[in-house]
Amino acid sequence: MPTPSTPTVLVSLTILFGLAYATPQSGHPEGEPSSGADQPLITIGDETLTRAQLDTMLRLLPPRQRSLFSQPSGKEAFADYIIRTRLFNREAGKRGWDARPEIRQTIRQFQAKLDKDQVRGLPIENDEDRKQVLQLFKESLLRGVAEKELKEEMAVSAEEIEGYYQKHAAGYDMVRGRRLVIRSEASNHFFGDNRPKDQTLSDEEARAKAEKLRREIQEGADFEEMAARHSEDPLTSGVGGDTGVVRRGLPNKTLVTPPEVDLLFSLEPGDLSPIVRTPMGFALLKLEEKRKIGLAEAQPEIEARIRNQKLEARYRQMRLEHHIVIDPSFFEAPADEFVPFKEAE
Repeated sequence: MPTPSTPTVLVSLTILFGLAYATPQSGHPEGEPSSGADQPLITIGDETLTRAQLDTMLRLLPPRQRSLFSQPSGKEAFADYIIRTRLFNREAGKRGWDARPEIRQTIRQFQAKLDKDQVRGLPIENDEDRKQVLQLFKESLLRGVAEKELKEEMAVSAEEIEGYYQKHAAGYDMVRGRRLVIRSEASNHFFGDNRPKDQTLSDEEARAKAEKLRREIQEGADFEEMAARHSEDPLTSGVGGDTGVVRRGLPNKTLVTPPEVDLLFSLEPGDLSPIVRTPMGFALLKLEEKRKIGLAEAQPEIEARIRNQKLEARYRQMRLEHHIVIDPSFFEAPADEFVPFKEAE
């Protein structure tokens, strides 16, 4: 297998905490909950994690993630990340995946960066912090390995793929369009570049400019060329306004909003939309293509989705096989701990 890259694993360490959801279970069924740094907050079988250990994990996250996972709404995801990581690490250990040469080499490379203070963005203060960060890295790496290997082991039949496709047929309708955006004063904040107001069109001026360009396109001007020349959409102007494939209910790289998605689906190939307000400004859309993705084309995606579902079922079974307890006080914290993260000025 290819060696996992350090940036990839760092992303999983700091961002993927938020991908899963946990259902808290009551801890300390009798008597009053304990308190203090040694208070056990999460129990996974014979392993117990204390408040001090969890506080250390949070402290060693970048500010944005620490702010997120300190909030009540983020603590459930943080707890589930910990449980998932521990359980999949146990599976990796049982299978011997942790002993693979490429895994050990990746860990050595990361440790070398830690020793040279080349890991940026983490509040590492001393050798103990480095030790803890290395442990978090190892666990995140092995979790990723275990999830990948388990998914590859899971068989997916042709019948399962076809059944999924039929059940979710509407999700395989797709459109591909082009977008031309004129930035306005009301959308100035979206771009985050602090453009002075006197260099930004008012809403009325931006709409008027967009309407003028629409008329020129109706009269024969090429949409792709006009988007390349006039659009202020940073995501599509460099490709002639091409939105790429857009499907309902799925994210897309060009940030086509749900109202724009509905508008594209309402058009026929070659049609122009009316001018619509978007978070970027006033937009004009053109539909280039509308069709249903066939089963053969959708098969790789469907197979991956079914494998993910089976992995989640496996994880739920793993939770049932271990005694998982989350103390309710894990979700409580002093109000002054919840400080929203702000970008450095």
